[in-house]
Amino acid sequence: MKPMGWTTSLLYFGIPALAMAAGFYLFMPFLIKRGMLVYTAYSIAMGIPMLGMLIGSLVAYRAEGNPFTWQAMMTRFRFKPLSLRDLLIVAGIFAAEMAVYFLMTKFSAWLITQNIMPIPANLPDFVNPKSVWTQETIDAATGGLKGNWPIFILSAVLLVINVVGEEFLWRGVVLPRQKLAFAGSILVVHSLLWTLFHAYKYWDLLNLLPLSIGLTLAVLLLDNSSAGLLIHFITNGVGLVPILLGVLDK
Repeated sequence: MKPMGWTTSLLYFGIPALAMAAGFYLFMPFLIKRGMLVYTAYSIAMGIPMLGMLIGSLVAYRAEGNPFTWQAMMTRFRFKPLSLRDLLIVAGIFAAEMAVYFLMTKFSAWLITQNIMPIPANLPDFVNPKSVWTQETIDAATGGLKGNWPIFILSAVLLVINVVGEEFLWRGVVLPRQKLAFAGSILVVHSLLWTLFHAYKYWDLLNLLPLSIGLTLAVLLLDNSSAGLLIHFITNGVGLVPILLGVLDK
């Protein structure tokens, strides 16, 4: 396993970041203009680069000369079972990062309302941070949630591709190699680069930074990528709950 310094790190984070930006600002509007619902267009436009990251993580793993077996891959990616002690540590870090996240969302919202952080004018309401979600907004974006199981399935599939793809790539492939190059500064370097990977939604970067630091810290402390996978699934998976309730009309 070779150290991953600045040049390679910037390529690994920069190329997916550009792909996500292209999906958000070019491909999603293209699909919407051709009559696709906003939520579906967003899911497809974001899902393609996310799937690319999942595939890219497997390609990078194989390029190192590792055997293509599940056990070998989990060993290289450092996915291990979490003990009760591990889970308690993860819970503590998650609670702390969410508290800071809540404060940062308030600050980011203030920056937006004061026009200190300008938002693109043509964003659909569903993805526009200046918009307030209403039932009408959600129905317009999804075509209505009641009984809409395809939307739930699409959301669940996107969640898995997103979380597994990112965790395989960032914490599985990249983080161990970056540790060899950055040593004591690895937490700062990896957290900042992963936060900046989300630059296509630049208004969320301040909110994402504590989440990025907390997740990376948990993985580093436990030397276990399963900690990041769990935190990432919980953080992103919360949004699946109201979708399921809407489909069930609860």
